[in-house]
Amino acid sequence: MCIMNLRWKQLRQMDLNLLVAFAVFAEELSVSAAAKRLLLSQSAASRTLDRLRAQFDDELMVRSAGGYQLTPVGARLARELERLLPEIESLTGKPVFDPAREEASFRITAPDNLCAMLCPLLCREVLPKAPRVKLIFVPWSEAAVEDVDRGRLDIAVSNDDVLVPVHLRSQRLYREHFWCVVARGSRWREQLTLKQYLEAEHIAVSLIDGVQSIPDKRLAALGKRRRWSINVPYFGAALECVERTELMLTVTSSGARAARLRKDLRVMEAPKEITGFGFQAIWHPRIETDAARRWLSEQIFEAAKRIDTGP
Repeated sequence: MCIMNLRWKQLRQMDLNLLVAFAVFAEELSVSAAAKRLLLSQSAASRTLDRLRAQFDDELMVRSAGGYQLTPVGARLARELERLLPEIESLTGKPVFDPAREEASFRITAPDNLCAMLCPLLCREVLPKAPRVKLIFVPWSEAAVEDVDRGRLDIAVSNDDVLVPVHLRSQRLYREHFWCVVARGSRWREQLTLKQYLEAEHIAVSLIDGVQSIPDKRLAALGKRRRWSINVPYFGAALECVERTELMLTVTSSGARAARLRKDLRVMEAPKEITGFGFQAIWHPRIETDAARRWLSEQIFEAAKRIDTGP
């Protein structure tokens, strides 16, 4: 008999329900607790364990001073089932991703001010429940949407000024506001007008094409331009430049929150003409059929609901 035929014969003889039952036995290490989860009587659960022992010609679980423990064969079978059962579920029905047990790695891009708001929530509320999941955030670039399209990124998060091709999906996450950060000893005061804003020398944060796009676009719509003296790539670095200067830095809520923790800085509302914007998540529809990536999007959407952009 060829090896393939032998394997088919062995599979036909195997009751796959027994494997599911053993996964429960291995987690509970208790016949009575496993019986409750499997909706079986104590005696039926014991018979199921007996059938498993006969199938694998091994005790699988043996009594010890502290209760049951797995034999080497049982431990190996439990490890294999932890890997195989999610794959079998994906073949036989709607795929399900179990973040508490399964491994996954996701690539996401977002600007650093969004990362400052979103990543702490993911670290506190999502990753503790997903010990084998890795979230890899990479810097935002002009190629982000193309990278999503080509599968190099799972999700891109951008401001809502970024155009999304019709064949991709997007969803608004939350709305942001602009604030201005200045040194506490500077001449700028609480009520900041557009005239004062334009008189100031600014610290620009270069995100795309050498401009901090949204404030400059708002000004361009009014036929105005601001002046800047230094252009840096990160909001964190820009914040460090403000102290003991007359420079002004325009930030979103994450930057304003960090600035308020410092005695040497003052935070003011941006002029009303520098209106806010929304952050959006962008993804390819192909990931909607992947259980793990659906889980990822759900976590990002839920975390975004809890972002506080208030003063």
